[in-house]
Amino acid sequence: MRSVKRLWGDQAGQTVVEYILLVAVMASLITATLSYIKNKYLGDSTKCDQAKYKSTLLCKISAIITPAETGKRFQYYPFKK
Repeated sequence: MRSVKRLWGDQAGQTVVEYILLVAVMASLITATLSYIKNKYLGDSTKCDQAKYKSTLLCKISAIITPAETGKRFQYYPFKK
């Protein structure tokens, strides 16, 4: 049976805890960064009519795909045989 003093002196458990905490901190930083990028650059496609969101990437792509005069998502060009 190990003594309590010997268990507290083991460094392997401390290293594992440090790595777990490091992974948790990195995951939270990545999540915060990706949510900032999503809000800043991608935006919300349902709010493209507001001036604040018109410069976002998602609204620019949506403006290219959706023609303003027809309101259709895509334009279809039939091929004649």
